[in-house]
Amino acid sequence: MKDQIKNLPLFRKVLLFSFLISIFVTVFTAGISFMVETRHLEKQLTDRVTDMASLWSSVIEYKDVEKVKEYQDPSDPAYKRLQHVISLVNEKAAYSNASLLMPEKSDDNSVKLLVTSKSSKEMGLESFSFYSASDDFIDGLTEAVQKRSTASSKVYQDQFGTWISAFSPIVDSKGNIIAILCIDIDAAVLKSIQRDLALYLSGLFLIIIFLVYFVLKRGLKKVLEPINDIISGFKEVSSGNFNVKLKPSNQADLGILSERFNFMTTRLAILFERLSATSEQFGTVPRNTPSSHRFEEAIGEMEHIMERTKILKELQRAEKMNAIGQLAASVAHEIRNPMTVVKGFLQIFLAKEEMTEEEKMYIKLMIDEMDRAETIINDYLSLAKPDIEQVEAINAGELAAGVIDLMNSYAMMSKNISVASEISEGIWIQGNASELKQVLINIYKNGIEAMKNGGCLSLSVSTEGIYGVFEISDTGIGMTREEMDRLGTAFYSLKEKGTGMGLLVCYQIVDRMKGRIEVNSEKGKGTVFRIFIPLAID
Repeated sequence: MKDQIKNLPLFRKVLLFSFLISIFVTVFTAGISFMVETRHLEKQLTDRVTDMASLWSSVIEYKDVEKVKEYQDPSDPAYKRLQHVISLVNEKAAYSNASLLMPEKSDDNSVKLLVTSKSSKEMGLESFSFYSASDDFIDGLTEAVQKRSTASSKVYQDQFGTWISAFSPIVDSKGNIIAILCIDIDAAVLKSIQRDLALYLSGLFLIIIFLVYFVLKRGLKKVLEPINDIISGFKEVSSGNFNVKLKPSNQADLGILSERFNFMTTRLAILFERLSATSEQFGTVPRNTPSSHRFEEAIGEMEHIMERTKILKELQRAEKMNAIGQLAASVAHEIRNPMTVVKGFLQIFLAKEEMTEEEKMYIKLMIDEMDRAETIINDYLSLAKPDIEQVEAINAGELAAGVIDLMNSYAMMSKNISVASEISEGIWIQGNASELKQVLINIYKNGIEAMKNGGCLSLSVSTEGIYGVFEISDTGIGMTREEMDRLGTAFYSLKEKGTGMGLLVCYQIVDRMKGRIEVNSEKGKGTVFRIFIPLAID
């Protein structure tokens, strides 16, 4: 049942809940009205019988009551006078019955009748006999005696019918209660009125529910019409029709929603037109193909375009690397030999003793710059002639320890840098030892140079999945996201005299080993390089 309600359309769901709420409110209101009206009728009957008891008790002479109690003779004139008063009560008030009672009750809730009316005798209640009363009757009698004033009972039932009784004390000259005038009014009329009222309220309930249903149905249709239009619009969009437009709604919130929907469809139409144009440029769809696509086709087309874009980027990168390789080969053949000759003559000049210290300083500076140029040429040569044949199993821990031993003195001498390491033993990776060592030294050296004011440099070795991981972290200047995205690009460097070739070579070496390099950095806090190299297969 719950699932069926959940699967209902929005209109039917709102109509159902609104209708159920209306039924609840109507039933609740009708129930309250029924209870209030019933209590009002009950109060009217109680007030009526109470007034009658108060009125007629003042007519009864206490002396006659004393004589009847004393002689208990139905032929006594006092008895006849009291019986006449009791009969008048029955004649004057319809649906009523009067009797004169003793004020005391017995242990079995019986009361003694002194004088009864004709109707009481017809029910078998004779004068000077006992009446077995109900609890409500006894409660009303007891209240009248205790308060010494007229009191009434609740609606009660006995073997003779449904009644409301009023009790009015009869007092003697000394103020003692010598008898109780009891007037009963037939409360069966109350049930008849309740039945008529229930039928009236039931009929009114059906009419109200009928009207509420049709008013709700018509009103909700008008209110939810913009929402139905929006749902229809989304169905059209999902089928590939982006030219659908919603009518402006007079309702403030739905009007805004309609405007945003129309804006969304306009943007989607533009997006898919551009998608179609891009697909045509790639030659994946004919030019006569409509610009509107189903979402599944569009997503597939986007994935295809992204894949083609990725392939194009890889081709551009390969072409760039090929151009750099060709340039490197040219530089190696055309520049390296003359530079070697120049460097040799400079070293000869530096060895002469007759030169001044200033001249030696200049020559040494030139030799240093020649060494730097040679390093750059070697980087180019690494790109031009990658050593991909020498692949072996490498003990990652030993390789990392060797790099740390080699670079520690440089770190301590250059700046106030502390070095830490965490190397797991027994990790073997697959690659070229000399090239991988070059990668670690380059990145380790970059970390040292990034900490201008000193800091902490750490290198750790661990495993992650099918890779051995070298993690080099520093507390240096860090990088922005844009700077990290450009790492490994030729001629891009964050150092004043850098060419970017060092990291480019590192990326290419790791890529050749079927690994990858991940970089995490935060400006002003430091950088972490993670070099992933495949584990050696046993």
